[in-house]
Amino acid sequence: MTRRRGVVLSLPRHERLRQAGDIQAVFQQGKREEQPGFVLLWHVGDGEPKAGFAVSRQVRGAVSRNRARRRLREAYRRHRGAMPRAVNMVFVARPAALSRAFSELMGDMQRAIAVVARAARIDA
Repeated sequence: MTRRRGVVLSLPRHERLRQAGDIQAVFQQGKREEQPGFVLLWHVGDGEPKAGFAVSRQVRGAVSRNRARRRLREAYRRHRGAMPRAVNMVFVARPAALSRAFSELMGDMQRAIAVVARAARIDA
């Protein structure tokens, strides 16, 4: 866990989808929101919002896949406060997650989370 002047700069474990069954449930039952840099699969759960991160097989090389995953995780971390209720999400990085400017990736993330937040309020 990285800290800068008392601010935690990582995504806490309790906010991550870590169990294979939870991730599979999102893939099988979730709704889909597509953005240029990633695909967001989500469904309303219970408890706190949780997120998982995966990378498309189209992204070649372990270093590239890990970099794409880190960029998505950081973009999500900066916008996670916008989630209104318990939503389980899996972000699947596309090759564009590496080539897009981080500001564009942040814009994609903001739009995707806004769509999910609206839909989650409607589903409630």
